[in-house]
Amino acid sequence: MGRKQLWDRAEVLASAMRLFRHRGYFGASVRDIEEATGLHPGSLYRVFESKDGLFCAALDAYNDQVVRGRVRTHLLEPEDPVAGIRSFFTSTFETGPGLDPGCLLTNTAVESFTVPQAADGVRRGLETIESGFTEALTRARAMGLLSADLDVEVAAAHLLALYQGLLVLVRAGSPITKLHTITDGAMASIGPEKEGQR
Repeated sequence: MGRKQLWDRAEVLASAMRLFRHRGYFGASVRDIEEATGLHPGSLYRVFESKDGLFCAALDAYNDQVVRGRVRTHLLEPEDPVAGIRSFFTSTFETGPGLDPGCLLTNTAVESFTVPQAADGVRRGLETIESGFTEALTRARAMGLLSADLDVEVAAAHLLALYQGLLVLVRAGSPITKLHTITDGAMASIGPEKEGQR
């Protein structure tokens, strides 16, 4: 009989996600990974083959759990899709005190030119967000909340770019007033909101 696995893959990936969000790929040493996950390098390399393999697995888990979860909660499920788009932005910086470790997707995008194997994971995550914006904008346009002439694909790409820039500023500790101003600009770019949506 094979030896029973004494650790939980989901817990290991959750710990790796937290570590890489705080430290980045290059900032996380093998010792850091061992301390964060509780696994010895031999176990990690046997399962994930390399630090790169663990990083890509953690990024995939982040896309599945965090990115898709946020898109579903703020962009796909709200009855008011315009309010949902706003909350998708504001929920990144209205989360309480302390410096946010940032979005693993955004942080990785900065590093991905030197971690090419992570590029596919970054692309998938960004496509998930952009698709969520497209869906929310399409619903809002159909409900008469936005102009019937709005090009939802162009607007979704614009929102994605603004959102990624916002995440960088959140990580840098920008004043919340500035983050709200950027959010207001993002909302203005898709058309006027009705009174009471703010």
